[in-house]
Amino acid sequence: MKDHLKHRAVALLLALTFVFGIFSLKLFQLQVVDGEEYYDKATSTTLITLPVTAARGEIVDRYGRPIATNRQAYNVRLVKAMLPDETLNETLVALIQIFTANGESWNDAAPLSTTAPYTFDTERESAVAKMKEKLGLAQYATPQNVYDQMVKRYELETVPAEYQRALAGLRYQMEYEEYGLVTPFVIASDVSIRTVSQIKEHNLDLPGVDIVEEAIRSYPDPTLMPHILGSIGKIDAEEWKTLYKGQTGYKMNDLVGKSGIEKAYEKQLKGIDGKMTIERTKSGQILSTNVVEEAQPGDTVVLTIDKNLQAAAQKILENQIVELQKRAEANREPGPGGGALVVIDVKTGGVLAAATYPSYDITTYKTAAGYAQYASDETLPLFNRAFKGLYRPGSTFKVAVATDGLMTGTVDANYTLRCGGVYTFWSDYQPKCTHVHGNENAATALRDSCNIYFYDLGRRLGVESFNSVAETLGFGAKTGLEISEAAGNLSTEEYFNANHKNERWQKGNVIQAAIGQMDTQVTPVQLATYACSLANKGDRLRTHLVDGIRTYNFDELLQKTEPEIVAKLDADQATLDATFATVEEGMLMASRTGTATQFLGNYVYNIASKTGTSQNAKGFYDATIVAYGPTEEPELAIGAVVESAGNGYQLARMVRDIFDEYYAGKNQNTEIASAGMLLG
Repeated sequence: MKDHLKHRAVALLLALTFVFGIFSLKLFQLQVVDGEEYYDKATSTTLITLPVTAARGEIVDRYGRPIATNRQAYNVRLVKAMLPDETLNETLVALIQIFTANGESWNDAAPLSTTAPYTFDTERESAVAKMKEKLGLAQYATPQNVYDQMVKRYELETVPAEYQRALAGLRYQMEYEEYGLVTPFVIASDVSIRTVSQIKEHNLDLPGVDIVEEAIRSYPDPTLMPHILGSIGKIDAEEWKTLYKGQTGYKMNDLVGKSGIEKAYEKQLKGIDGKMTIERTKSGQILSTNVVEEAQPGDTVVLTIDKNLQAAAQKILENQIVELQKRAEANREPGPGGGALVVIDVKTGGVLAAATYPSYDITTYKTAAGYAQYASDETLPLFNRAFKGLYRPGSTFKVAVATDGLMTGTVDANYTLRCGGVYTFWSDYQPKCTHVHGNENAATALRDSCNIYFYDLGRRLGVESFNSVAETLGFGAKTGLEISEAAGNLSTEEYFNANHKNERWQKGNVIQAAIGQMDTQVTPVQLATYACSLANKGDRLRTHLVDGIRTYNFDELLQKTEPEIVAKLDADQATLDATFATVEEGMLMASRTGTATQFLGNYVYNIASKTGTSQNAKGFYDATIVAYGPTEEPELAIGAVVESAGNGYQLARMVRDIFDEYYAGKNQNTEIASAGMLLG
């Protein structure tokens, strides 16, 4: 028994010795024979995680037709983890040489001229101040002081002189955008295939330079409603501190909406970035690239806009203004300035078209030279007159006064007042009418735009009463648009006394307010909203631009904007029916035989309209108009203004042209809708 146990112990000892021997041999091979190879592998490869930028959601019209889309482009970026600091300037010089040879631009927004003697960009005072602060200079520092500090700060003394300014701008931009281990720097966007090929050919000589294919904004028609679309741009330092820092999914150099729909729907349009890993050797060789999280594109914003009608509205407005300008020039008279034309769907409150003139091209605006040109243009092409322009409504306001008078019973449809050309109620203040109209009732007074009738009715009602009706119908308050708009204001004693130094509110101010003068200021979109409320018999719908939100591929509806009544006139239905029967009769008469008869008198559709003429701050007269129709079953509501154009009747042609365009395109749009492209 003892011998048996002894043999087993010897066998176990031999087995253990054999196993330990094998381990020792393997360790010797790993540490001595192959040690250097494995050490290099362990210490010379780097795994880098970088973001994969998600495609921005697209913007389409109500029928799914593209307005702001995406296309694939090549961007050149620097990845800090792959680019040694000691070779940074050398690499940048090599890239500048390639970019220059191929006519590419690069990411340099430093507000300093590109050639000596150096000057600051006077259009960007705040950017100049920030640059001085970031470089540690006093605010009185000269452009040359700034340049010298950049050369010193970024160690450019040994860089060839012809490249120093370019590198100074790039290095400053990199610092400004917080280039770092987790934040690559896009040095050039949308470069050519030739540039891509040359960079790839010199890959080993350009450490840290990465070519990425990303979606960038594209505009099928860059002149189509740029004020509504808005712009996108990189998050600046101030935005980062106040809006985006700490928000999930945002990086310092991300593109975000800066204005318009792009800004209002930033959350929906921005997708979710993915992640990729790059394994790189010490020598710069890429061993592997793997997408570990796929990017998710943003959602599609579907507008209420009819793309074709929008394009037509822009052309109609431009043609009208240019013709009036030529006529004024021929007569050696002051010509009209800008203007706006807004069309609303009566049934939903959705904006079908909103034209501003003069306007601009988004692609030109995105360039530094283009922006500078637009910004310095005295005609203000960047100003959204349709939503922010403030104008006296003139005689279009009389419809609200008539509505108030009829609704409250102050007058009825048969009540008449004689117009003798002068309002004689007061002995010391007797304003005039444009003509001697004779006996006028509510409908004929609207047809003839009789001041005397509305002076008297306004005096009897009082400014608080008719202002309340005007506000309910759409004046003096924001309409509900998703993007920035002006609220305007109504004429009141309080407003007058606060804004007119050395003057006090007088009794005559009430009757001037009643014909749309005084301090009342409205936007063109408010005029269209007002017309829409009249068409809906006193119900004001929220005016809006977005019909809904769909997934990027358009196959799922995420959000739908339903019609919303935001204000109603306070009267029983019978009173409202009687009131608007008379108001509509007067507005229809204005089109057929009154102020708008030249263009709407024999028109195939029955259109209710009211024109206006109001004095502006320059002492000239703005032309205004509101209209809706067809009166049998209204579909469109229109509001328009042309600055310093004179009598509002001239704008009736635009109303006619809009209805022509709308019905000409209606069959095609119906076919698109029946094919399932509408939101439903």
